Amino acid sequence: MFKKLTLTPFLFLFLFSCAYCAQVEIGGSYGQWQLLVDKKPFYIKGAGCGLGEGKKGEDYLKLAKELGANAVRTWGIDQGDKQYLDAANSYGLYVCAGIWVNYATDDNGISFLSGDYSKEIEKEALSYVEEFKNHPAVLAWGLGNECIFFTQREEEKIALSRFLNELIEKIHKIDPNHPVVYASAGYNALEYIKKYIPALDIIGMNAYASLRPYQGAWQYLKIDKPYILTEFGPPIPYQSSKDKNGASIEIGDKQKAIYYREFINQMREFKGANLGGFAFHLGETTQESMTWWNINYLDFKKYPYWAVYKLYTLKEPDNSPPVIKSFKLNKTRLRKKEFVEIDFSCEDPENDQMCYELKVSTAYEGILRYYVNEFVDGETEGLCPATKIQAPEKSGLYRVYLLVYDGKGNAASLSKTILVE
Repeated sequence: MFKKLTLTPFLFLFLFSCAYCAQVEIGGSYGQWQLLVDKKPFYIKGAGCGLGEGKKGEDYLKLAKELGANAVRTWGIDQGDKQYLDAANSYGLYVCAGIWVNYATDDNGISFLSGDYSKEIEKEALSYVEEFKNHPAVLAWGLGNECIFFTQREEEKIALSRFLNELIEKIHKIDPNHPVVYASAGYNALEYIKKYIPALDIIGMNAYASLRPYQGAWQYLKIDKPYILTEFGPPIPYQSSKDKNGASIEIGDKQKAIYYREFINQMREFKGANLGGFAFHLGETTQESMTWWNINYLDFKKYPYWAVYKLYTLKEPDNSPPVIKSFKLNKTRLRKKEFVEIDFSCEDPENDQMCYELKVSTAYEGILRYYVNEFVDGETEGLCPATKIQAPEKSGLYRVYLLVYDGKGNAASLSKTILVE
């Protein structure tokens, strides 16, 4: 027989806080740190996942769970809303909840010297922390992403760093149970963090190509805080070779998979200084190209996805994606609406029947927005697989994509640029 319990407002708030507030802290000493969740070691096996759902209803948080991830990362308050946090929690995923901070340049009118923008961000950040500090999915607060690096003038960088430190202290007062992370563009912000942001709990580094230079910089500067890789993946455009059109060459999926594999192995090598990281990217960000970063394509899984899966789960996938062996265009400079001929070859490890698709997109690089490029209309010609695709009717640089599907939930992708004159 059960006795009915009447909840007073105070008792309800107490029970809510106890039920929904995981205590996250850093234990250990220099080089032997651990992230602790409710006193238990927690090593981040993460994926950067800015959107829980895709434009066509894809469930990216489900893909993160299937990946073997235990945490995901967002970049801004608009991404990590209640729906996102609730969905992550339903899959047993923790969230490094991002709070976007714009950088100060001579063009955007933002300054951390005047204080107006600082007050706006502070209000947004503290309100967000207050609202979700007891949510069960919250692992940490991600305050800022590469904003020190992209801020132009030195006095503004220092003012921004000091502002971040003051804001972190205020976040700690509101929520002592979750650490604060700042995501540096590589190791470029480490000296600013060391000198001006002592309140920061964990350093985040967005690292590409190899972890070793970033670990080396952290050691050289004798940073007394652990770090996570807030992003990791294959080379970024400025690290890449250029094609005849002056655009960065996108490498194939199997090559990308090698970088993800090596990053995870290197993180484990430096465990103790490193507390884990977030593979970039799970979802549909269109920075650099429609396929440059994503370890998936829509809800299809690519080679990089399975490379991360094998190291996160220590299991082998039941089925592997197709491989694009070659992909050539008969020309890279075209007239408007002219057709470009495609020559390619593919294979599937399990000899699954493959389907093919050709697409064209815009080709903007180096723009810090979630959605940068978009597919444009282009007629195809030839039997399946298509052998020709039409150039757009507007001048400019574009990417032509070959997409290959195996009917088992996997895909492969590769792109080449064309210049429409």
